[in-house]
Amino acid sequence: MSASRVSPYQFVTLRAYERAPLLAQGKLKQLLLDCFTETKKRFKLIVAGYVLLDDHAHFLFSLPAEHECSAVMNELRTNFMRARRRATPLLERELPNSTPFWEQAIEYRCVYGVDDLRAYLDFIHYDPVRHGQVARAADYPWSSLPARIAQGHYAENWSELGPPAAISRITRDCPPPEEQS
Repeated sequence: MSASRVSPYQFVTLRAYERAPLLAQGKLKQLLLDCFTETKKRFKLIVAGYVLLDDHAHFLFSLPAEHECSAVMNELRTNFMRARRRATPLLERELPNSTPFWEQAIEYRCVYGVDDLRAYLDFIHYDPVRHGQVARAADYPWSSLPARIAQGHYAENWSELGPPAAISRITRDCPPPEEQS
């Protein structure tokens, strides 16, 4: 049995339609995380990190070469929408079916090398602080950071003195919503 070749890591951003806070409810974030876990299993993803914010989500993973990243993310979005309709019928009245949930475009970037991988992980884990969701990155529950702290990859007080220096090159490409047009 031959091992599948793994591609470089993929940094993927999903944005809610018109950057509306459509994921503001914790139960929707949990639903997206559950769908991502199922997608991870189905496509045999190697997940490095993730963060789920109120109006967007970032994922950093590698996948076997026989799969396309766009297929993975399209399945995640489709499965999330199906699960959302089943789990939250009252929300359907708040957001009519004709209103999109996700922006059509999915942002993809290949991440090569350990230094870039670490910079993207730091960006993901610091994003809740950057967007004013929490004062300490370790306090944000919808991120892979708490698990990485438990595994010993990050200190609990990581980034309390400010943003990690390595994320500056990434933040130029991913400005906060108030700076986007």
